[in-house]
Amino acid sequence: MYHAEDHGLPQKSVRLQRQAMAGQVADDLRRRILSGELPEGRQLKQEQLAAEFGISKVPVREALHQLEAEGFIVQQFHRGAVVAGLSPSQVMELFELRAEIESWLLGVAMRQATAEDVADAKRAAGLIEQSDNPAVHPNLNWKFHEALYRPARKEYALDVVRKMHGQLDRYVRLQFTLVTQKEQVIREHLELLQLYAAREPRAKKALRLHIMRAAEQLASRLHGRSQSPA
Repeated sequence: MYHAEDHGLPQKSVRLQRQAMAGQVADDLRRRILSGELPEGRQLKQEQLAAEFGISKVPVREALHQLEAEGFIVQQFHRGAVVAGLSPSQVMELFELRAEIESWLLGVAMRQATAEDVADAKRAAGLIEQSDNPAVHPNLNWKFHEALYRPARKEYALDVVRKMHGQLDRYVRLQFTLVTQKEQVIREHLELLQLYAAREPRAKKALRLHIMRAAEQLASRLHGRSQSPA
């Protein structure tokens, strides 16, 4: 007679359930970090999180490992897991990496983009203009950029860029809290889209300027915030 226990299926089931719980915990903590609910420097204690979610510490530990790999938390001596922050110089470095990778992706994608791809990007560009909620603007901004790069069919590179956008998400929110900067982003997106649709080589330069202008504005605001008295 076939016994599931003899084939390790219960253990596998437990493992899958634990992974699913770890993913759910990671998703919730990531959302709270990005929203600012869990600010930079906040200590995340496994015991407290396990009690909050009503689970054991094992999936919580796995969730924290996942968030550490994504750059959302760091492990500190004597403190354990702590919500990570980025200095203005680190923000600038991430934007510089974005500019290099995304301009290359855009060049590849632009040569292969169909009319439908352009229409998808145009729809994504319109979502930011229609929304008055700065909390969702970073995600909408990513949707536009993702639509531009998707025709390149470079899934690994796209995943790398997606993670960088995720790390910068909570900082990009600052950019959209000012109406003038939101209007600037919308205008630059439309200009970029026009060049993209026409397969203009200048689109790569326009994208690089778009990314680095945002980087300089954000680094300036972060520097000013760090210099403000407590």
